[in-house]
Amino acid sequence: MSYTAVYSLRVRSYELDVYGHVNNAVYMNWLEHGRSRLLQDKGFTYTSIADAWNVRLVTVATTINFRAQLGLDDDLEVRTSVKRMGNSSVTFDQKIVRKDKDGETIAADCETTICFTDPAMKGSKPIPEEFRKLYG
Repeated sequence: MSYTAVYSLRVRSYELDVYGHVNNAVYMNWLEHGRSRLLQDKGFTYTSIADAWNVRLVTVATTINFRAQLGLDDDLEVRTSVKRMGNSSVTFDQKIVRKDKDGETIAADCETTICFTDPAMKGSKPIPEEFRKLYG
């Protein structure tokens, strides 16, 4: 089973739209932070991966399913794990979970695919074996 990174947050007022719930664009920011957290938990960042393995990570697809509304001061967790690895791409499974008094509610689930590229971002490169060992 692959590693799952978790980070917690509380919904802030500036993340709400005119209807009083979290704006859909905010989810993308949280999910990006979740993928960053996955790297950080094992000692890496986007820039250190570029330095260590001479690759860059580029997001090529994101699908979000919005399951429940989120509002001001909701306590959340963003959970991120690797779902599958191809030759040069990785698909992440991500969930945004509201922590309720009596349990939890999945507010959104997401799949994001990133591609490993050369430093000029002109073509794909194979996933480094070290990445496979750490995150697979």
